[in-house]
Amino acid sequence: MSLIATRPTLYERLPELYRERDLAQVPPNQLRALVDAIDAVLQALAARVGAQYDDLFIETCEDWVVPYLADLVGSSHLSGDPRTLRADVARTVRHRRRKGTLGAVESQVYALSQWAVHAVELRERLAWNMPLNHLRPDAGGAPPWRTRPHDDLRTPVRGGTAALRSPAWLSFLGGPFDRFAHTVDLKPPLRMTEPPVGRNAPSLPHLGVFLWRLADYQTPGSRPAPPRAPWNQIEPVAAAPGSADIADFAVRFELHPMAEPMRLFDTHRFHADDDPPDLARPGAVPGPMPAARLTTGAPAAQPEAHVRVETYAGTQPPQPADDAPGLVLHLPEVPFAGVEWPLRRGANLCAWELGLRPPLRPFEVVVDPVHGRVVFGVGGSTPADFAEPLAQGLRVSATTGFTGTRQRGGGVGAQPLPRAFEPLPAGATLVQVDGSTVTLADALANLPDRTGPLVVEIVNSDTHTLDLAAVAGVLDPAGAPALGLPPPPGDGGGRPWTLTLRAAGGQRPVLRLVQPLRWRPTVITGVPQSAFSQFNVRLQGLYLTRAPGFAAGAALIEQAVLNRLQIEECTLDPGGALLLDGSAAGGRAPLHPALRLTADRGLEDTEQEAFGQTPEIVLRHCIAGRLAIDRAYLVGLENSIVDGGAGVQETAPALALGAATGDAETQWGAPVAFDGLTVFGRVRTERARGEGAVFVHRLEVHDNQDSHSGPLFAQRGRRGEEDVLALFARPGSCIRHSWFRGAGDRLPQHFACVFGSQGARLRFSDERFGQPGYAQLALDSDRRIREEGPDADEMGAFGFLRNTHRWKNISIRLREFAPVGVRVLLIPVT
Repeated sequence: MSLIATRPTLYERLPELYRERDLAQVPPNQLRALVDAIDAVLQALAARVGAQYDDLFIETCEDWVVPYLADLVGSSHLSGDPRTLRADVARTVRHRRRKGTLGAVESQVYALSQWAVHAVELRERLAWNMPLNHLRPDAGGAPPWRTRPHDDLRTPVRGGTAALRSPAWLSFLGGPFDRFAHTVDLKPPLRMTEPPVGRNAPSLPHLGVFLWRLADYQTPGSRPAPPRAPWNQIEPVAAAPGSADIADFAVRFELHPMAEPMRLFDTHRFHADDDPPDLARPGAVPGPMPAARLTTGAPAAQPEAHVRVETYAGTQPPQPADDAPGLVLHLPEVPFAGVEWPLRRGANLCAWELGLRPPLRPFEVVVDPVHGRVVFGVGGSTPADFAEPLAQGLRVSATTGFTGTRQRGGGVGAQPLPRAFEPLPAGATLVQVDGSTVTLADALANLPDRTGPLVVEIVNSDTHTLDLAAVAGVLDPAGAPALGLPPPPGDGGGRPWTLTLRAAGGQRPVLRLVQPLRWRPTVITGVPQSAFSQFNVRLQGLYLTRAPGFAAGAALIEQAVLNRLQIEECTLDPGGALLLDGSAAGGRAPLHPALRLTADRGLEDTEQEAFGQTPEIVLRHCIAGRLAIDRAYLVGLENSIVDGGAGVQETAPALALGAATGDAETQWGAPVAFDGLTVFGRVRTERARGEGAVFVHRLEVHDNQDSHSGPLFAQRGRRGEEDVLALFARPGSCIRHSWFRGAGDRLPQHFACVFGSQGARLRFSDERFGQPGYAQLALDSDRRIREEGPDADEMGAFGFLRNTHRWKNISIRLREFAPVGVRVLLIPVT
């Protein structure tokens, strides 16, 4: 980060005569080796001097310097994510100048947590009790009910009674943007004391700080799905008595690519450093999109703040703008160029347009943000006029909410996050897939004939179908199509990746598999075993799911004859999503396995002997279904969720991680190393080492003897760069800072762990895949689960976010900056 220009090395400063003679020596460069050894010390000193200049500024200093700069401006020390601590110190002087103002509170909370926030003086929500002889309906001037918008009886007046005629206004009731008058609330304002969680309690001293703890993820230009049978995508609209203006056709869409229910969120549009302050406002915070505020013409409704309709040319729409709302509907330019969509409506579309009152009108958009459905009303004498082009060409940029951040590496599962990739190794080929000009089958064709590594990058968030049987040059032993890998790359430093499948930065493509993925070397027998250590495959940022016709009970990945399979920031669809079955709470879709890897690796006996490797399977920041992996593999799980479909209250939990061959109830699965893990289901493993896990149900470890192996993480912090499988460098099993159910567990040696059987209550915001609060620790979970994980933060897959530190830092800093007599209440919204 130094601002000092790069200087020539000491060897480059030598006269050219000496350098030429040095090259003529046998072996050459003897003088250079000597001079470079001396120069290394000088370069280190120069770098340190340059860094000292950088350390004078909070924007460029190293993390360890931040507390020292905090001392210079008189800011107290906090612990947590270095990024948030740096932002807090950088804004210290600015916040002091605006101490106690709502803008300063919102900016301060955002700097410390990166969460959306809205600060409200709750005394402003108290009802006005005025003497009849001294009526003060306003602050002077004309009475407010004679001017717009207060001349509408459906609009609430400050300090007045509730207006019951507007669903849009009523949707604010009890929330952060409530405009209704309330009587004073004298009950205790905290619904929890540890952590201090407040209620929306209007009273004179209360300052409500509303927090949106979920991040908003907007997937750009994805392809929506048609409705599931028996519903048709294009349906003529029946005439209704007394209604003349009715659409000719209804065009129906499920916004989720797999036609699953999806809760729509608004995008976060907040600028912490604006002057004057940019206070949070409805529609610009990452909360659930309210259906009542989507209807055109209704009081308090602002459909343009939530839904936008655009047209695009070509095959893919452009990226949504920075100020884009939560849902952007991209219509093809032909035939919709110049077509206005003046009418929008929010409604329950469980029965699609059949339940709408009034009926669907021409060029009206109806959105169901609770279930993720959209219906378009179009005209035309035949479906070919508007309905069919819309059904084929619609793309959507829909926003969902999930635990995480929008920074690089800040999510779990496949999310449209920015990504930074390593430079391509020598001899590697980059193929970009858009699904139209270049498909996945094109990119993977004749893979065994390639002479170097292959990087396949999917450049959009479209849905891509991969049929291995249709890929040219695919291996097909025993009727199971497998991708044959090209020769491994040469020694280019670091780990060589023979094949990489990845999403471009800011994209979240969906891969629909016709059959399970399989990888193996093209030739095994007659090849030196050392060569197989170079066969590595990496998946990054992909959403893997099943296409229609996928074999029932099959896993997404069923063969990995590799040295290493590394899956980063991917979702291996576990199933179990919300199912609209007519019940009030909804049912649950069938569960699916993610990996099934057998000990024989799908090879002949002679091939197994020639292969001679122990494949490594590593999942980082992933969501996956059940893992059935035999002991012939090593498994690493880092900041991931393994979903076997068994929540906390499940009485007959299924295996989430176990063996793939034989009876899984009696066999032992692969050894597991983990660093941040949440498992919904039982686990049976040969060996386990790691920390920061939440095992929702029984954990059974075969190697449960005291190995006296010393420190678990030698020279490795929780967020270190070292591979999680390095934990296996020490013998035996050992688990630290984790939660166990305490009922029938077979545990190895453990340290600083807590047990549900000893009163450590575990609760999640939601246990169903696809819901916004999926696998998020509830605030009323036991304090030890939230605070006694690694780095004194929460256990589970989201521990790396340090959410406990964020909450505590907000409480500490607001106590310092709040005016005398003001009580700050932290109120979570999501």
